[in-house]
Amino acid sequence: MNRAAIKEDAKSILNAHFSFFFLLFLPIFIIEILIGWFGYGILERPLVLTVWANLNSLLSLLILLIAAGIAFVCIDAMRQKLEYEQPLQKSFTIFTNGDYFLGTLLIDILMWIFIFLWSLLLFIPGMIKSLAYSQAIYIYRDAIDRGERIGFLEAITQSRELMDGHKWELFVMQLSFLGWALLVVVTAGIAGIWVLPYSTLSFANYYNELVIQQNAEIAAKAKNITSNPSDSEKTD
Repeated sequence: MNRAAIKEDAKSILNAHFSFFFLLFLPIFIIEILIGWFGYGILERPLVLTVWANLNSLLSLLILLIAAGIAFVCIDAMRQKLEYEQPLQKSFTIFTNGDYFLGTLLIDILMWIFIFLWSLLLFIPGMIKSLAYSQAIYIYRDAIDRGERIGFLEAITQSRELMDGHKWELFVMQLSFLGWALLVVVTAGIAGIWVLPYSTLSFANYYNELVIQQNAEIAAKAKNITSNPSDSEKTD
């Protein structure tokens, strides 16, 4: 897959609709600021450290869920199915559909358990499995949108199959954002206003290209079977 083209397409959409994506990601930016602000405030208050740890976990989970819904919006953008209006409302996409919310939450939990167990063996197997399962939530969401019902484990299995032969490719793509991540750190998070939407759109586009490639392969196999029937079919 052409990584440069995938990222360039994402960049073009972001630059053309930057104000929309800024507002789309605004809830995440605000929550991250709150996490940092509250965390700094308790450095001199050790007695509330436990309460803060629990609150931090809840806020981190909230970010995870909101980010998943935003990723769904970014997939629609890459598929040219998105209407660029009401960005703040779209930020909470994950909460507007019960199937989206439940599927994302439970798939994330299952993935965390599986990756943790694989990581008990060695770090590398855990990392490989995280790459293999990385598309499960998007697969589940697409199935829901098609009116199909698939299990949470089935979505993870389909992700593993979809990522067969692509795990190194995705890993390299993740590494390609390392410089951008450093820029976010150097600018005290300010660069994240552009980098986070850029990376999310890029990985959404990557998933979209995977699906397109998979569908093309399935169509080619079906065409090959139709053009070359088995000997038994020829005899009949």
